[in-house]
Amino acid sequence: MIQNNDFDVPKIVIVGHVDHGKSSFIGRLLYDIGEIQKEKFGELKKASKKRGEEFEFAFLLDALQDERDQGITIDTTRIFFKTKKRKYVFIDAPGHKEFIRNMITGAASADIAILIVDVKDGIKQQTKKHSYLLKLLGIEKVITLYNKMDKISYSESKFLNIKAELDEFLSNIGIESYTSLPISSKKGDNIVSLSKNMRWYHGQSFVEILDGYKIQENNKSEFIRFPVQDIYKLGDKRVIVGRIESGKIKSGTKLIFLPSNESVYVKTLEVWPKAKKEYEVGDCIGITLSDEIFVDKGNMGSDLERPPKLTNRFESRVFWLSKSKILFNKKYLMKINTGEYEVSINKIKKIIDVESLTEKTKINVQKNDICEVVIHSSELIPMDDYSFNKSTSRFCLLDEKEIVAGGIVDIRNYPDQREYKDNFKQNIVPENYAVSEIDRSIRFNHRPGIVWLTGLSGAGKSTIAKNVEKRLFHKNINIFSLDGDNLRIGLNKNLNFSPEDRTENIRRTAEVANLFTKAGFIVLVSLISPYRSERKKARDIRPEIFREIYIEASVEVCSKRDVKGLYAKAIKGEIKNFTGISSPYEPPEMPNLVINTSRCSVEESVRKLEEYILKEFSF
Repeated sequence: MIQNNDFDVPKIVIVGHVDHGKSSFIGRLLYDIGEIQKEKFGELKKASKKRGEEFEFAFLLDALQDERDQGITIDTTRIFFKTKKRKYVFIDAPGHKEFIRNMITGAASADIAILIVDVKDGIKQQTKKHSYLLKLLGIEKVITLYNKMDKISYSESKFLNIKAELDEFLSNIGIESYTSLPISSKKGDNIVSLSKNMRWYHGQSFVEILDGYKIQENNKSEFIRFPVQDIYKLGDKRVIVGRIESGKIKSGTKLIFLPSNESVYVKTLEVWPKAKKEYEVGDCIGITLSDEIFVDKGNMGSDLERPPKLTNRFESRVFWLSKSKILFNKKYLMKINTGEYEVSINKIKKIIDVESLTEKTKINVQKNDICEVVIHSSELIPMDDYSFNKSTSRFCLLDEKEIVAGGIVDIRNYPDQREYKDNFKQNIVPENYAVSEIDRSIRFNHRPGIVWLTGLSGAGKSTIAKNVEKRLFHKNINIFSLDGDNLRIGLNKNLNFSPEDRTENIRRTAEVANLFTKAGFIVLVSLISPYRSERKKARDIRPEIFREIYIEASVEVCSKRDVKGLYAKAIKGEIKNFTGISSPYEPPEMPNLVINTSRCSVEESVRKLEEYILKEFSF
């Protein structure tokens, strides 16, 4: 049986500059709400006086590290406490050496985020980095505490000035300040009760704000996410164990498990004490399934309506924690939800300056840099985009068991590689052709083939294909050209340029090309087809006659040509999802032929492809 306890306890993460009073604030809070024994407080004050130093409330955290009889649980990463209304837990204790590393793993996702700033010292680079880190972790709302108000004589104007500066920065990175509270950890102002020193402040105390914070508003989702933590064998039962990250699960709920893509019903709920018939976000449960399907640790259970994407390539904004440089040929261990995968970083798109929020000019990523990268896995990973589900899109990268980076998943520009099951096909029986492919090949004196030209818009695919088609036609080759733009006018006119529609565009084109080969044609396909995974699917239809031709030209070269004026519009933001600008292009890794049109003339490019086709497909 799986026992539920403390999963409804809101988790709090507190960030800020190292000297801005995180530990002092927590120590003061614990003391003021009665979580610290007065005897212990008195002992520490006496010890401080004896050493000739001023007492700091931060000392309470250090003293409590060895205490286990205070009615409060503390270790290096968690501090449990309770107000009159409910229980809470601070995750990643301030001052801990591995603070950023612990927080970035996302092992315990924060329900409430607090950003603390010293009003006298002002906003520091670490303040901005920690704020940006919250954004990387998918947190978009923070409680901002302006500490040490006693050091500026409780000045309202100075408070408002620094508040305006911080609010502007947070707004620029997409974080909302839930509330702004002036406090003094040293004096206890506005922490448990309102301060008489700041009568100009008309808001609530910190504890009142905390108790009024509605956690579930951040966690509501009708879509189920159930990462599998383990498999237990209890007698003849096989119990699937995990924590519900979103949605609700009850007996009879239909789930699909990825990456196996198998769907099944929940047969029983194995929870102790069994208090509910339905479990939701934060509940740790065990379930048995109606059918014996293969489910393993790291798999993801979800609803059938909106399951995660399965992909082996994605973009990410990461916080780099290592002194070592990013190596493109290196394998890193990626931990996401309950799964572990071997991945490599294929590309650094940009490095972000946290101070100015602009792109840095340097090439190499250094420790504590924030950068945008493209990550590749050798196997398919079930993932959500961070904009859709923040709790399941956080990950960390490890190198030799050391965390080197953490970030969030961005798969908006990449297609779902999940294979859909077409049950309706069971009643379809294909007809055999009256004229065989061999008979057609003998008549035309060449084999059929699919010659797939891929490359950026403006690289020269259509120009080369048209000229090659004309020259080979005059040599009595049965040839036809399928151009991407022409297909979008007719067959594919209902498709836009989202990753899913691009995938369908490639699939339809590949199937049409296959039909032409049955009629004995050599088919020239001119299609950007940006994803390697989808070009592989096209190849897999007829691998023996499929040839991938990379029409190579850089974005810079293509944007200078810009025959259709599309690059100018894309750069201005008038065209969304434009390949090479706002949407990715993945060059072939092992193309059958490369034609670099920035080095070769049109005539030379046409000649190269013509000679290649004659050599490959002629008898």
